[in-house]
Amino acid sequence: MASILDSLNIAKLSLSAQQYAMNVSQRNTVNVNNPNYTRQEVLFSDLTMPGNWSAFGVPGVELSAARNRYLDQSIGYELPALGENLVKYNALREIDSVLQGTSGGGLIKSINAFFNSFTELSSDPTDSALRWQVLSTAETMTQDFKRIYEEIQRVQNAAERHIVSGVEDVNKLTAKIADLNGRIEAAHNTGQLETEYALRDERQQCIEELEGKIGLLYFETESGSITVTTANGNALVLGKTSSNLSLGSMPGSSFSGIYFGSISNPNNNITASVTSGEIGGYLQVRDTLIPEYLKKLDDMAAGIIDAVNTAHAAGEDLNGNPGGVFFTSTPLALPPPSNPNAGTARTMSVVITDPDEIAAAGTGMGIGDNGNAKKLAEIGVKGLFGAGTPTVGEMYSSLIYKVGSDQRNAQETGNNQQNLIRQLLAQRNSESGVSLNEEAISLIKYQQAYQASSRIVSVLNILSAEVLNFVGV
Repeated sequence: MASILDSLNIAKLSLSAQQYAMNVSQRNTVNVNNPNYTRQEVLFSDLTMPGNWSAFGVPGVELSAARNRYLDQSIGYELPALGENLVKYNALREIDSVLQGTSGGGLIKSINAFFNSFTELSSDPTDSALRWQVLSTAETMTQDFKRIYEEIQRVQNAAERHIVSGVEDVNKLTAKIADLNGRIEAAHNTGQLETEYALRDERQQCIEELEGKIGLLYFETESGSITVTTANGNALVLGKTSSNLSLGSMPGSSFSGIYFGSISNPNNNITASVTSGEIGGYLQVRDTLIPEYLKKLDDMAAGIIDAVNTAHAAGEDLNGNPGGVFFTSTPLALPPPSNPNAGTARTMSVVITDPDEIAAAGTGMGIGDNGNAKKLAEIGVKGLFGAGTPTVGEMYSSLIYKVGSDQRNAQETGNNQQNLIRQLLAQRNSESGVSLNEEAISLIKYQQAYQASSRIVSVLNILSAEVLNFVGV
C-alpha cells in the first residue's frame, strides 16, 4: 500500500510539473512578438528521487532563460555608435537643406547679385536706379547671411535641448536599473524565477536604451546586479544605488556641460569624454561641427566687409567725396580664439543709405568715372584674401561640400551600424526568441505527458480500491 501511495505522490508531482511546463509554453507563445522577451525553458529532474521534490517553485522542474549574454553585450556595444551617427545625420541633413535650399541658394545668388550690381553700375556710374540697385542687393546679401547663420544656430540650440533632455533620460534609466537590480536579487534569493527572468528582460531593455543615449560600460556581478560606468570609469549604477549626471556651465561657452558629481568642481566635467550615443552625437554637432560651419560663414562675411570697405574707401562718390565705410558688423566682444570673426555674418549690415555716397569713381577721376566700380565688381571673382586664396564662391562651395561630406559619413556609418545590429538581433532572436512551431510541439508533448500522468492516477486508484476490497474480505 505504501508503494501505491508513493506512486500516487509521484504522479501528482508529474501532473504539477507538466501543468507548469504548459504554463511556461503558453507564456512563451503570448510573448512571441515581444522583442524584449527571452524564451523560457523547462528542465525536468528525476521525480523518483525524493531529493528532487523540495526545490523552489514546482518540484521536479527547473526554469531557465535562453539568454546569450555575449550577444546582449555585443548589441549594447554597437548601440552608442548608432545613436551618435543617427542624430548627427539628422542634424546635418537639416543644415544641408538650409545651405542648399531656398535660403542657402539665395546666399550665393545674392552675393553674386551684389558684385554684379557694380558691374552694371560701371556702365553708367551716374544712374540713380543702378545705384539704388547696389544698395538693395547689398541689403539682401546681409539678410541672407543673417538668416542662414541664425538657422544653423537654431539647429545648434536644438542640440543643446536634446543634450539636456538626454541627461534627464540617462538619470531616469540608471535609477530604474538600480531598482531592478534590487528586485532581481530579491527574486533570485526567494526562488521566484519567473519574476527574476521578467525583471532581467526589463533591465536589459533599459540597458540597451541607455547605451543608445550615452557610451558606457557595464558588467554583471555574482549577485546578478549590473554595474554601469561611464567611459572614463564613473559608476552610474552600483548595486541598488545610482548616481546622477548633472548639467552645469562651461567656461567660455553659453552651453551646458555634463558633470559627474558637484558642478562646482571643474574636474567633474566629463563633457569631453562623452563621445558616443545620442548625447555624444549632439555634443559633436553643438561643439565641433556647427562652430566650424559658422566660422566659415563669419570668415566669408569678414572677407567681404574688409575687401569692399578697402576698395570703396579708395574711390570717390557723386559728391566728389572719398568713399566711406560700406559695411559694418558687431562681432562678439570676446570671440573664441578659433574664430576671431565670430558673429560677423549674423551682424553684418549696410552703412550707406544714400546712393550718391557710393564711390564708383576712381580718386580724382571725376563724377562719370567707373574705375572704382569695376574694382568693386572684381572682388566677387578674385581671391577674397589676396592672390592664391579662394574666391567667395569657392569658399561657399567648400562649406557646402564640408557639410555634405560630414552628413554622408554619418549616414554611411549609421547604415553600417544598423546592418550590424540587425544581424546581431537576428542571431539573438534565433537563440532567445520564441518559435511558434517549437512551442506548439512542446505544448503537445506536455499535454500528452499530463494525460499519461492522469492515466497513472486512474490506474493507481483502481488498484487501491481492489487492495482495500481484498483486505476487507
